[in-house]
Amino acid sequence: MFRHRSILAVLALAFVPVRAAYAQDAQSQLWEAAIAGDTVAIGKALDAGAKIDSVDFRTNRNGRRALNWAAWHNRPAAIRTLLARGATIDATNSTGFTALHHAAEAGSLDALKALLAAGARTDTPNAGGHLPVETANERGYSEVAALITDAERARKAAKP
Repeated sequence: MFRHRSILAVLALAFVPVRAAYAQDAQSQLWEAAIAGDTVAIGKALDAGAKIDSVDFRTNRNGRRALNWAAWHNRPAAIRTLLARGATIDATNSTGFTALHHAAEAGSLDALKALLAAGARTDTPNAGGHLPVETANERGYSEVAALITDAERARKAAKP
């Protein structure tokens, strides 16, 4: 009798994570797909009704949009997919961080390149008044800071 209960308990627990993953709403699926860099799941979540620019406060009190999550986790393909599906490139969270700020903060070089190639603004300060280049420098990401500086120079040179 004891053995059967133990086996049943183990089997029941084995299915909990699977059911929890399917139980997520479309919005949570979008954020998780952006974190994972899963472009197929991003599309499915959006097709199921997820709002592309909604802010996720589940684990971060400042909030992150799907694009910010993709930037933080260095997911350039997810960034391109989100932008192609209508994500607002320079949208901010509650502390004024754009996706570019999050890429700079995390040292996400590939994400940063994808955002810059798509036209992310380099001159948008966060709520503390810091530009993405300053965020990169504060974190010690000199290569990231150099790319932002180069992009800002190119933007200024292109202005008439």
